[in-house]
Amino acid sequence: MTTGGRTELGVDLDELRLLVGMSYRELARRTGCARSTLHDALTGRRFPKLDTVLAIARACGGDPMRWRLRWVAACKRTRSTTPNRTDDVSAVNQSQLTGVL
Repeated sequence: MTTGGRTELGVDLDELRLLVGMSYRELARRTGCARSTLHDALTGRRFPKLDTVLAIARACGGDPMRWRLRWVAACKRTRSTTPNRTDDVSAVNQSQLTGVL
């Protein structure tokens, strides 16, 4: 882990992308996500949706379950520091956590 807060997950995912030598263009092709979505997620500009995290992990050869757990942990950290959020983090529901905890 590199930095704290919301950007930690994105930065770590970007390190995975760089480790396998994949460009944003290639990652977008493999994940079906827009390059702008990937850039926002991997730089910490926006907290990524679970589907985006899992798509990136799969495209880069990462373990999807590990990254699912990382996403859940990041959600919990973010929720505990900012309880009145109105974005994806506050919208985490039981269906997204099923089988994770």
